[in-house]
Amino acid sequence: MQTFLKEIKATPGVLGSSIYTTKKGIIATNLPEVFKDDAQKRIGSILQRIFKLNETVKLDVNSFEIQYDEALLLVKRLCSDSALIIICEPDAKVHLINMTVSMLTTEMLNSMENCEKIPPVQQPQDPEEVLTGPLAQDLALVKRALAKRIGPVAGITLKKAIKEWLKTERPEKSNLKNLIEILLLEIDGNESKQGFVEEIKKLIT
Repeated sequence: MQTFLKEIKATPGVLGSSIYTTKKGIIATNLPEVFKDDAQKRIGSILQRIFKLNETVKLDVNSFEIQYDEALLLVKRLCSDSALIIICEPDAKVHLINMTVSMLTTEMLNSMENCEKIPPVQQPQDPEEVLTGPLAQDLALVKRALAKRIGPVAGITLKKAIKEWLKTERPEKSNLKNLIEILLLEIDGNESKQGFVEEIKKLIT
């Protein structure tokens, strides 16, 4: 398991990660030494209870983020009783980290004993479905703001970004900031990037 955590840590912005299971506690970690074993177990237990609580109220939540001033905490549920906990720099590129984790998840699950896998969640794979779905109004605002910076190719660029976004994220408002990070790579100049973020900031705050 340490090999997988080493690969995740190689992603820019990642400070370290650990894998927690309800039966065995922390089974692998490369978090900084300031995170003592007991503290990691307590954190893992609390986060796992959050997933269980979501199950109780019929919410399908298999990952979430917690933003602190000093760090960003990313949590991904690996199976029914285990979770991957990643500590990142506050401004880490979440979509890049999620892409790395997605590529490793299957191998990590295969390396874990008695891990009851979570059924995959069906979600739209066609950007057109997302553009005309519940996020239509928000994405229309994003498209207008993008068009002011890159011109008439904004529509095509947005569809490409959504396609990339869907590889690692569910199309939900809480995940929009990760789509914005992908779009920022298509905008030249810090001033244009800042203007774009300022115009759509109500969607990601």
